[in-house]
Amino acid sequence: MAPDSIAAVILLLGVAVLVAVATALFWDAAGPGRHLGPPPRWRVWVVRPLAVLLCLTSAGAAAVVIANRELGFFGTWRELVGLGPASGGTTGVGTVTSSTSGSRVVSFTVNGAASHLNLRAYAYLPPGYDVEVAKGERLPVLEMLAGFPGSPHVWLSTLDAPQILDGEIAAGRMAPTVVVFPYQTVTSARDTECVNAVGGVAMDTFLSVDVPATVDKLFQVRTDTGWGVLGLSTGGYCAVNLALRHPDRYAAAVSLAGNMSPYLDAATGDLFRGDRTAANLNNPLWRLKNLRPEPQAFYLATGLNDHEAVDDLQRFVSLARPPMRVTTAALSHTGHTLAAFRAFEAPAYDWVSSWLAGPAGR
Repeated sequence: MAPDSIAAVILLLGVAVLVAVATALFWDAAGPGRHLGPPPRWRVWVVRPLAVLLCLTSAGAAAVVIANRELGFFGTWRELVGLGPASGGTTGVGTVTSSTSGSRVVSFTVNGAASHLNLRAYAYLPPGYDVEVAKGERLPVLEMLAGFPGSPHVWLSTLDAPQILDGEIAAGRMAPTVVVFPYQTVTSARDTECVNAVGGVAMDTFLSVDVPATVDKLFQVRTDTGWGVLGLSTGGYCAVNLALRHPDRYAAAVSLAGNMSPYLDAATGDLFRGDRTAANLNNPLWRLKNLRPEPQAFYLATGLNDHEAVDDLQRFVSLARPPMRVTTAALSHTGHTLAAFRAFEAPAYDWVSSWLAGPAGR
């Protein structure tokens, strides 16, 4: 029973109701009695506060699961309680889901030799993937990043990425593509911003070096044209920052309502520890202003009510110079919402596919 399932919602709501009813029924029994004198003091000072605590806890747990089901942050209980994704294990590929179209989602482990991070990841294999492999063809790759809090689950379930990818490929608007969904956090309570923290987690290296190295070994993918990288919210910043930092790896990047500088707050901690050079090199706007542009393509999309993202998009466009190419998209009357992400999703897939080479023979 997953934490985003209707069964989990019904179960926890039922528990919350039962605890509330039991508390109401037995509240007086824990207080002063009418005929037998006062009860033991522990019943007044222990049972009643414990009952209130149970009511609050059960109601809170139900609320968290309902919110998680609505927003699609996490797909496992381990992630929901803040422990993060499962780590370690072999790099073997296991099928998670299959569609009637012939596509499938598989899981595998990235044992990061460069970053020393061992985390699970998922990959979408398009319809006809096995046929392409049998013919010796290699497919382009798109790396997908979630927001914070979040996990690959937001793409695989909430935003229905496999189904939408199926539709865009079937319609000929997108080339058959291997789409990779890595984790970008070690624990779900700590935001890495996808950077190599000074003296900390090397998430940039994991995403830009270890994930591609593992994918190259496990799947029949192109290695000669660069990857695409696409993210929403925090993942949008990650996508742009990774692309600018690694132009040899990423040919095109998509940001859906992402900011153009890293957040530093309680969830991130002090990522750069006062290292101004590291902070600047992870700031896309600083890079555009101070470093030579590369021949890459960027797609920036946001809702016009998402004012911070709009401001950063405009600043990015004003600083971009050839040979860099920038495409923008905006929606009126919407902000930083799942509805906006859903609206941008299919066009973003089509756009990034147009910048990646299609399947190629050996």
